[in-house]
Amino acid sequence: MTDQQQASPPDNTQTDTLAVPVVLRVWRDGGEVFALFPTLPSDEFGRYCDAYAHVGQHSGADYWGCVQASRPATAAEGVDLVRELKQIGYRPRVVQRATRAMHDERMAEARRVREAMRAPRAG
Repeated sequence: MTDQQQASPPDNTQTDTLAVPVVLRVWRDGGEVFALFPTLPSDEFGRYCDAYAHVGQHSGADYWGCVQASRPATAAEGVDLVRELKQIGYRPRVVQRATRAMHDERMAEARRVREAMRAPRAG
């Protein structure tokens, strides 16, 4: 087994409905590893996805802008961040890139939240 195989985070299966897709990247200008959550909206319209890094922790991110300014993280680079995500309650399913369906899911979730906020509350 190579060092990279030993360092890679556990792979969750597609059938794990509680797992959240995570794209691990490394900033080109600083080398910091960060995670993009392509299915989780960080704004009311779903234009931005949630992101996470060791320093700064949660934030919103422009998925495509982040991808252009970074490179894919290796398994060895991402192992500590995946471990941290698990410690704070995520069930990360590491993927290399977001699919159109993932972006659509983020938009649908933002729409659902917007509609729920506009609905009259009983009480």
